[in-house]
Amino acid sequence: MKSKKVLVIGSHGLLGSTLVKLLKDKNYEVYTSDISDKDGIDITKPESVEKQLEKTKPDFVVNCAAYTNVEACEDLEQYKIAYAVNADGPKNLAHECRNRNINFIHISTDYVFGDNDEDGYEESHRSFNPLNKYGETKLAGEKNIEMARGCIEGSDYYSQSPLFYVVRTSALFGEGATNFIAKIMQYAKEKEFLEVVTDEIVSPTYVKDLSEGIIYLIEYEPKGGVYHYSGEGSCTRNEFAKEILKLAGIDTPVKPTTLDKFNRKAKIPNVSILKNTKFPEIRGWKEMLAEFMTR
Repeated sequence: MKSKKVLVIGSHGLLGSTLVKLLKDKNYEVYTSDISDKDGIDITKPESVEKQLEKTKPDFVVNCAAYTNVEACEDLEQYKIAYAVNADGPKNLAHECRNRNINFIHISTDYVFGDNDEDGYEESHRSFNPLNKYGETKLAGEKNIEMARGCIEGSDYYSQSPLFYVVRTSALFGEGATNFIAKIMQYAKEKEFLEVVTDEIVSPTYVKDLSEGIIYLIEYEPKGGVYHYSGEGSCTRNEFAKEILKLAGIDTPVKPTTLDKFNRKAKIPNVSILKNTKFPEIRGWKEMLAEFMTR
């Protein structure tokens, strides 16, 4: 059977770089594009999107590109940049994929929700209330994809060709100098003790596992729509930090604190748990973390 052609946008990032490696390992025909490349795609410009898709003619486009600096996004000028990347970019990609009958996978976030449900959010949950500007831009991107696909809001959408998927995830970790794990490891070596919040609950997710979930969509082409992929279970950031240091064999104490002590511009949800009901069984976050820490 002919290998599917996959274009990964944002291929230099935390998720994109891992996804590209796994796709190549599985012998997919992979095309990559990042705005930092010499001839890389600029998803904020329709003509750049059109040129890249005409050049590569993929079967699937996976959009891993995003503006992810949650705190900086509260600044008006940075918000404009974030909106262009997180909202206008997905719209441009979705329009061009629809016009060319190309399947489309877009990566979104748990931050499209607020603090509405302490038990977590299923894929069908429609009560959106982002608490920060970053979440607003990502929600706008999702809605732009819905409109570009021509679906009715609230419907179980995208069941016809081309297939469109929105994959929401949470608290990603993996290779990269700026992720939560790297910061905890660095601070633990520099400080006598760490203070990490106990009032932010997340479902940590290893980029390798999320990449496998994306490949599942490419391989089996299930019904389109919204999918959630995050590590099973949940923890506070404080518990996450303690587990990291335990696996690393570092005994630096981790003391409790709260979000309001950090004087951040961006409001962070206290509970941000995604319920996964569509993907096959997903590993627990502790198992994911253990593999990452012992790799």
